[in-house]
Amino acid sequence: MGDINVYTGPIRCGKSNKILDEAKRQMIAGKKIIIFKPEIDTEDYITDRNGNKIKTERISCIEDIKKYEADVYIIDEFQFLKGDINCIEQMAAEGKKFYIAGINLTSERKPFGMMGDLLCVSDNVQTMTSICGICNRDNAIFSYYKFNDKCSDIRIGKTEYIPVCRACYNELKK
Repeated sequence: MGDINVYTGPIRCGKSNKILDEAKRQMIAGKKIIIFKPEIDTEDYITDRNGNKIKTERISCIEDIKKYEADVYIIDEFQFLKGDINCIEQMAAEGKKFYIAGINLTSERKPFGMMGDLLCVSDNVQTMTSICGICNRDNAIFSYYKFNDKCSDIRIGKTEYIPVCRACYNELKK
């Protein structure tokens, strides 16, 4: 039996580091792995904060993973994918392992894309925190869009968002 493992939280909390570490671990174990990113993300690699990177396949929807044969499927930036979450559940029931990273909430604190559905069917969920970009506390749980215009769920960028704690989020939203 396979399983579905999810790393979630705000921007810059180490989700990509976690799945890169797991990719390396699975390679050492001799497993055939494949790593995916959504097509909307223009980078062909998952890169951690230390500069380590692994090449990825880019997909447009969740079901695209069925085109690839592997023991372990790793997906980064899951929040940008569309499709049927049952695909992952079925593959896990067939013995496939999944390690998935994605931001759980939009800047407006609403479920981000299919992340809410994914969390409901996951075997293991690790909710991570970041360092607040305002007060430097280590309990940032939200991603905050720094500009005044309304943020759409598909806006991509590493400089437009900051991780914030609950107190700073509430102050910023006043």
